[in-house]
Amino acid sequence: MADRKGVLVGVAILALCVASASTSMSMCQCSLSHSCVIGNVNASQLSTNGMQCSLNQSDIVDLLIVRYNDTVLKAGALREFVNLTMLEVFHGSMEIIEPGAFAKMPSLMKIVIQHNKLITVKGNTFAGLDELRLLSLAFNNLTSISAAAFAGLKNLSYLVLTGNALSTLPAILFEPTPKLTTITLSHNAITSLPATLFDPLSYVSRLDLSNNQLESFQFPKLNVTLLVLQNNSLAELGLNDHVVYLKAEQNRISRLTGTGANLTTLILSENAITDLTPLLGMKKLSKLSLNGNPLEPNTVFNGFEGLHQLMISKTNIQITEQTFANLSQLELLDLSYNGITELDFHMFSSLIDLEILIVAFNQIETINFIELREFLPNLHVLEICGNGWNSTYLKSVLTHMRRYHLSADMQGLSSFFLFSPMFVELCSTTPSATPSSDEDDTLYPEEVDKDFQEFYPTTAAPSTTEKILRTMLSTRKPAMSEASTQKAMLRKQAIALLETGADVGPAGDDVPVPPNPEPTSASSPLKITFQVFVYMFAVFGVVSLAMLAYYMRQRRFDVRRISPMDIPDSVRLV
Repeated sequence: MADRKGVLVGVAILALCVASASTSMSMCQCSLSHSCVIGNVNASQLSTNGMQCSLNQSDIVDLLIVRYNDTVLKAGALREFVNLTMLEVFHGSMEIIEPGAFAKMPSLMKIVIQHNKLITVKGNTFAGLDELRLLSLAFNNLTSISAAAFAGLKNLSYLVLTGNALSTLPAILFEPTPKLTTITLSHNAITSLPATLFDPLSYVSRLDLSNNQLESFQFPKLNVTLLVLQNNSLAELGLNDHVVYLKAEQNRISRLTGTGANLTTLILSENAITDLTPLLGMKKLSKLSLNGNPLEPNTVFNGFEGLHQLMISKTNIQITEQTFANLSQLELLDLSYNGITELDFHMFSSLIDLEILIVAFNQIETINFIELREFLPNLHVLEICGNGWNSTYLKSVLTHMRRYHLSADMQGLSSFFLFSPMFVELCSTTPSATPSSDEDDTLYPEEVDKDFQEFYPTTAAPSTTEKILRTMLSTRKPAMSEASTQKAMLRKQAIALLETGADVGPAGDDVPVPPNPEPTSASSPLKITFQVFVYMFAVFGVVSLAMLAYYMRQRRFDVRRISPMDIPDSVRLV
């Protein structure tokens, strides 16, 4: 933690210095924790200590380089940094790393070279780095990687190659890295993978291949827990017994093979699935999303007794008494955009634990609340927005819902008298700008960096698998720590200053949106409006309390008069 704070201080000082200096000057700022930030530097300056750092190169343990100006990182360029444990290079011109560039750095545990111009990784580039745990070459121009690129990285755990132009990988690429557990290859141009690529890996906790061009993914022996295959061109998908979480929406999947015996979360939205028979063996399935699939109208879910969440929006399914039979543990059911004209709650009689029912954007004419409470005793949210009702009828429906302790939205706006008129206006006159979709579970390099903290410094923390599993199975994207967020903001500020020499305001996350980013779920207009009103009333409340306190004080100490001031015998009453 001390090293992290030192880097933050260094970035802040560097930003201030560069704001008043020429952008061609080399800058170096170090902290007492042996962390240094260097800007505008080339290979010769690194090797000769031409940056005029306050610390000797051999004393630096954490080095952040912003804007490396040479196209080649030459062998021996970092030979004086013998005690370095972390190296980060951002927004530079680096195209080639010569083998031997990291020689004589046996303590190096983390290398991050992002937003440079790397085009390839040569063989034995990282040879000798026995302690390296994390390697990130994200957001470069990589088109190829040598089969021996990772030779010598026997303890590597995290590999991030997202945001490049890779089309395939060598079959023996992972042979030198048997301890690799997290692999992120998203946002590339990968069309196929060798059948033996993952054979050297005994266990992979997380594999992200989203936003590529894969047409096939058949790895029956791959021992992976969390698998992300979103936005590819898959037509068929094989599931083994190891996968616990699978996210494979936005493909062309029409056929599933394998058992998926341990699968708990399956996201298959926007595919071409019509038959659910291959899923019946997944007895541990807890969350299933089939939004946007052309399911057979008479599809039933009798074999999914363990489901807690079922999303079947935009499937045109026809509801009968058998559709949801035996789903007694179901808590959330999404039936939006299905053209439903009538709600017969007798059809939901087996859903005794259902808490949230989404029937928004259908053509429902009426709702029988007495029947609803009879068959769905635990329901507390019934989303009804966008069913073509005029404002008068919608107000009447909301009144009935309040009597039966129901909310028309998960934010609770419809039940609050102040926002109920706004809810009526939005739901009776405008369609939803953000149709129902699954949460965004895309894996970013920052998550890998967060996981890496369990190794450096070493602390008594949960195992990697437990931490990652908790992260991916939650419905929210994990928040970055305060220190990480501050570092990202200051880093981007320093980069902007280096490039322009002008002062800039606070910056956000330093990871830009890569080409063709995956869609994310935006906040609804109701939620945004609610937040605005909350802020307004919070400010109004504080001002009102201040004024009230002031007048109470005046009333306590002021003097009230019983006669005009111009009368000599006026009396003051305290």
